[in-house]
Amino acid sequence: MKKWVVSVTTLAFLVSTTPSVWAGDGLQRPSPSADTATEPTAGEFTGGTPVHHWDIRSSVQVSRQELRDAYLASRIAYTQKLQKYAKCAPAQAKKAISTAHPGSKVADVQLRNIRTSLVYFGMAEDGEYRYLVVVDAGNGKVLLDKPIPTHHERAFADRDE
Repeated sequence: MKKWVVSVTTLAFLVSTTPSVWAGDGLQRPSPSADTATEPTAGEFTGGTPVHHWDIRSSVQVSRQELRDAYLASRIAYTQKLQKYAKCAPAQAKKAISTAHPGSKVADVQLRNIRTSLVYFGMAEDGEYRYLVVVDAGNGKVLLDKPIPTHHERAFADRDE
């Protein structure tokens, strides 16, 4: 009985410590050799950090500007499709953000969803600070008003004074 408990415990430990990245592409990894490429492929680990570089090139290349234009077109189509459900206009959302942050510059008000709730996202900027403001697309009320940490605040957030 003791051997059985030790065996099951050891097996459970080994299963629980197996890296999850192996699950998608088999359990064995080829060991690097001198005649293989020095650059790791996607999904391999180098020094404990996953590599996200895939060296894939298709026969069709599209300029970055065309990709940006396509992304913006999809964003506009998304907004137009959902705008009919919004009971307040983007201008009303912008006004709600301005009221929450008087004197701030309000930029980038966009219609979005959060778990099927239709909202407007907006940024308020007063020179030194930036705020993410979420406005209800139905009644124009501010649902979230959160300061966005500056680089300095993020970099030194966990350090003791």
